[in-house]
Amino acid sequence: MFEKIIAQDRAKKILSEQIKNNKIPHAYIFMGEEGTGKMLTAIEFAKTLNCMINDYTKTDAGPCNHCLSCEHIDKGTFPDLHIINFEKQDEIAEKESEKGKTKLGIRLIRYMQDKVYIKATDGKWKFFIIEPAEKMTIEAFNCLLKTLEEPPDNTIIILIAKHKETIPVTIVSRVQTVFFQPLRTEEVSKYLQEKHFLSQDKADNIAEMADGSIEKAETLMLNTQNEYSTLWSELTSKKLAVADILIKSKSVAKDRDSAIEAVTILTESATKFFRQNPGKYANIIEQLSESKKYLERNANPTNVLDNLFLYINSKINGDIKLCQW
Repeated sequence: MFEKIIAQDRAKKILSEQIKNNKIPHAYIFMGEEGTGKMLTAIEFAKTLNCMINDYTKTDAGPCNHCLSCEHIDKGTFPDLHIINFEKQDEIAEKESEKGKTKLGIRLIRYMQDKVYIKATDGKWKFFIIEPAEKMTIEAFNCLLKTLEEPPDNTIIILIAKHKETIPVTIVSRVQTVFFQPLRTEEVSKYLQEKHFLSQDKADNIAEMADGSIEKAETLMLNTQNEYSTLWSELTSKKLAVADILIKSKSVAKDRDSAIEAVTILTESATKFFRQNPGKYANIIEQLSESKKYLERNANPTNVLDNLFLYINSKINGDIKLCQW
């Protein structure tokens, strides 16, 4: 159960035992920093209790991930799973001036309450996930309190927040608090290697800066990729002189991981053009593949990228005498 959640053994144990014993509180606070798995756990919780194949009262296998309920929850189309957030607040706003607020207001909670007391449409359980809960106004918290005091059957409300101090004591005293700890560096690194196919060195470097957050790690990874997002258009430009190409190569070849990252992104760009014109781009794809192999065999990154960048520019814009490795 909760196999998709990285680490968080204590949180998973608490929820799993409550599910297996069929002693499930009506409301929770999932507490912890961003990127530690709080929202994903809430979604998996909803899938487990609403799965049409695996009965949570008879098995601890978790959701099947294949039935209609599981599929609709994964797609965000399950009618009995409600995400109560800023996007929903803007969606139900009656006036333009009500959109873009920085606090979750009482009108949003009243909208939720209307849904709370309606019988479930397709599922066995209704879920309401409020995120970020610490952004609720005092009026919204007071309004929510009424629902927490008289919860309907088979309804679970989950507040997602960073710090306990941001939630009124009157709310905290009426819910089960489940803490989510920052992930260890090696756990974040392993995730990046398996999910995004980063090299271990690259994944380790990003994980060190991620402060135990998958979300922050993925943002750092994307920022690195964005650094090279315009590289293809630059290298294929007719205005780029040989000296400029070599300067660009030197700036990218900071280390082996950066060079491999750049080659990977260039390959993605070249592949798009290859599909339209295989004859023109086949040799470039081959050269990119060879360059990556040389880098992985510890060839000098600057020499490899010098040759590669000049080759790409020459194939697109005309012959240039290539440097020797």
